[in-house]
This record gives sequence, structure tokens and C-alpha cells, in this order.
Amino acid sequence: MEKLKIQLDQKFSSFLNPPASEEEIQKVEKEMAIKFPDDIRELYLMHNGEKEDGPGLFFGLPFLSLNDVLQEWYVWEQLEEEFAMEGSSYSVPAGYIKERYINRFWIPISKDFGGNNIGIDVDPDHKGQIGQVINFGRDEEVKYVIATQLSDFLEFIAETILQGNYQIEQEEDYLYWNYKNSTHFLDALKSLELPVLNPVSPISKEDTSKWMQDLDAQWKEIIQEDFSNPEDFIKRKKLYLIGKNLTHIKPLQFCTEVRELILTNNQLTDITPLNNMLSLKKLYLIKNPLSDLTPLANLEHLQELNFNYTKIFDITPLGRMPRLKNLEMDQTDVKDLSILQQCQALESLSVSIVNKEQLKQIAQISTLKQLNIHQLKNIEEEDLLQLRYLKNLQVITVENCYLKNLDCLSSNHQLREIILKNTVLEDGTAIGVLKNLKSLKLDGSTIENLKVIAKSSSLKKFTGSFEQFYYLKDLFHQAIDFSTIIGGMTAEKQKVWHQYLDTHKV
Repeated sequence: MEKLKIQLDQKFSSFLNPPASEEEIQKVEKEMAIKFPDDIRELYLMHNGEKEDGPGLFFGLPFLSLNDVLQEWYVWEQLEEEFAMEGSSYSVPAGYIKERYINRFWIPISKDFGGNNIGIDVDPDHKGQIGQVINFGRDEEVKYVIATQLSDFLEFIAETILQGNYQIEQEEDYLYWNYKNSTHFLDALKSLELPVLNPVSPISKEDTSKWMQDLDAQWKEIIQEDFSNPEDFIKRKKLYLIGKNLTHIKPLQFCTEVRELILTNNQLTDITPLNNMLSLKKLYLIKNPLSDLTPLANLEHLQELNFNYTKIFDITPLGRMPRLKNLEMDQTDVKDLSILQQCQALESLSVSIVNKEQLKQIAQISTLKQLNIHQLKNIEEEDLLQLRYLKNLQVITVENCYLKNLDCLSSNHQLREIILKNTVLEDGTAIGVLKNLKSLKLDGSTIENLKVIAKSSSLKKFTGSFEQFYYLKDLFHQAIDFSTIIGGMTAEKQKVWHQYLDTHKV
């Protein structure tokens, strides 16, 4: 810090605050129930953040006072219970930062005033270390280990100044600075060798060069056209290789940092290189002549898998995926679905059902919250009653079917949304009596006795054709959101619809 201050004093007038006391630090620690690592404690014993008009110690981002640290931490702590696992979160390097949106054990020591922070991680993943410097926040889907310890980060800042890799900006009376040519340090992280001073690279430059030379012409063309350089390709966290007419994916064996891989609409029959992608969280294999999922058996972090329109017939490897949450497997050759009962995290399933045994197996997946039935074959009305065992079901979508009724859902008390696509329902009486149903969507679908759904006292939103809206608009006792219409409307119909919305605001 003393070394850094010498550099800063040559560029800016004094902007760091006086020291914090040990008592002030302990008060914040007690409030957060977090013990500060030694280096962050020592830093605050030197300076309690910076002045409000300071240039931003961390490449233009402010060094927060203890009071500001606590106020920033409060914001995240209050949101953690509900939103901790929201969205996608990726650790770089893999296994260093727990892949969450919010973690109350991230100490925010800086902010960008847009909901993003630089923080000290005191709850690292199995490869990380307590005290590592990370980014997190509203826009920070990818979380990087900026430095393995705070002293490394401060030394990196000092060296950056010495090397002249920065720029100073002046806006009216406000003076601040940036890393190199970036306008925001957090945006520069993806181009840095991280962690600073001790970078971790999945592959050396020598190996990258040899790897590139060994590629066939098709893969060389893909990398040269779609990516800035081979190193960029190998380090990507998301790879979208859609409709490339790929017959193999051998080059992916070094792409161990990939978290999201889309291989839709190719000619793949072998996905063996994926057994190296141990950090993969999302995988789409749609429309490939693929029949074997065995290479995926070790992907314990996989959360979302889609192999619609493939030749897969055996899903046994899925039983070894403890985090699998979303699964889509429409139009495949799978007959036995019983292994899905071992997927303890499975919440969303999209499937084509071709016999009543499959329906029975699905009904035993107690964790299911969303079910999309793409089609029903060889199913009798009484077979559908199996669905009543899905006590946690919240959303059901039925596509391309002819149904006599939905009495099978009468016991699903958590059900809040029904979506019917290209489906005919003879009798919708059961919809009208579901106590917690909030939304009904008819996309190219009909209910022959549509009037009965107006008996629902819980429904809040209806989505369908103009004709369905017009028929139902005056039948409900409560206000209904009709703000979405499926299909085209003439100018006259649009006028009627808009007039209704203007006079019946929900």
C-alpha cells in the first residue's frame, strides 16, 4: 500500500481517508457475522476508504469506507434468501468461486454505482482461497478471481501505474482514472490474465499453437471467422456452434472452461470430447443424429440439458448428474424414463410420451415444478390421472394433443399456470375449480366449453386469440389481464381490444 501511495501521490492529490480503528472493524465484523481476512483488516487500519470526490483507488472504482461496505452488504444480504441462485453464474477459473448470484460472505470493498462490486471472498469454492478478490453484482454473470489476495491486487495497481497502462479522465470538477483504454475496470476483466500476478491458464501458448496446427480445415475456418484468435476460443465460457455442419468436436477437448455449449443442428454422432468439460452447466444437442449420452456421465455440474430431435435411446448417464435441473428430450427414441427419479434436482421436464408406463414414471418425479408434454400417444383418459401425484407441479404445458378433460390436475394444488399449444380440450371444467391457477394460455388451442373457465376465482391472466378474449371479457367476476393476444387482428379488432384495455386496467 505504501508503494502504491507513492505512485498515486504523483498523479492525484491526497484522497484516502484516515485509519479506521480496531473497534470500528470489529463492529462491522459483528454486524456481518464475518471475520475479516488479515490483509483487509490491515488495509482498513491504514485507511478507512477514500473521500467521496476521490478518483477511485481501484482503477476509477472507489475504495469504500467501512460504513459504505456495511450499507452495500445490507443490500445483498436482504436479497440473498430469495435470489441467491438466480440466473447463471460462472467462476473463472472453475471451482474457485461458488457459482451463485448472491453470497453474504462476499465483502464489497468497491462499487460502480450500477449494482456491481469488487469484493473479498471469505467463502470460496473448493479450489479458491479465503481472501481472494472477486467481482460480483447485477451485471456480473461471470465472476473472476481478480487476485488471489488483496496485496496482489494492490501491487498490480502499482505496477500498472509504473508501466503507464492507464488513462486519467476529467469531467468538469471530477478527476478519475481507468485501466488502459477501458471505460470500466469490470469490463476489462475478460481480457486480463487472471488472477493478476499469478494467472491460471487452461493451456499454454505452445500447446495452443500446436492445437491450432492440428485442426482440420473446417475447424480452422470456424475459429478464424468467429473468434479473434485460438486463445479466445479456448477461454470462452460460452460457445455457440449452431448449424455448422459439424461431424466431430475433437477440438473441444481443451475447452475446459466452457460453461454453456450449444451444438444445435449439426451432424454429430460422437460427443466423447465433452467428458473433459467438467464445469459445463448448460448443453444443447438438438437435431443431431446422436445416440449415446455416455460421455456426459461425469458432468456433475450440468444443470440444463436439451437433446430434442436426436436418436438417444438410453438416458442412464443422467442418473449421475446431481445438479440437473432442466431437461428437454422431445422426439427421441427413449422408452424408459425411470432413471429420472434419481435426478434429485430435476424441476423442469419436456418430453414426448408414447405409452402409459412413461407417464407413470414421470409421475414419480416428486421434484417436478414444470412439465411440458410435447405429445401423447397410446394414452387413455384414466392414464392421465397419474399426474395427480406431482404435488409440486406449478406449470404444465400440453402440446399437439386431444384431451377430453383435465380432471387429472384437480389435486395439483400448487399449479399456477396452464399452457395449451395446438391442443383441443373438450371439457375445461377442471380449470375453473383450480384454487391457485393464475394464468391460462391457449396458443392455437380451443376449449369447447370455454365459458366454464370464467368460474375461476383465482385466474389473473388469460392469453389467447381475439375471438377467445372477446367471448370471455365480460364473464369473469374479477379483473383479468387480457394484454396479450395470440394471432393477427384487423384494425377494427385492435380498436376493440385497445378500448377494453384502456377501460379495464389491471
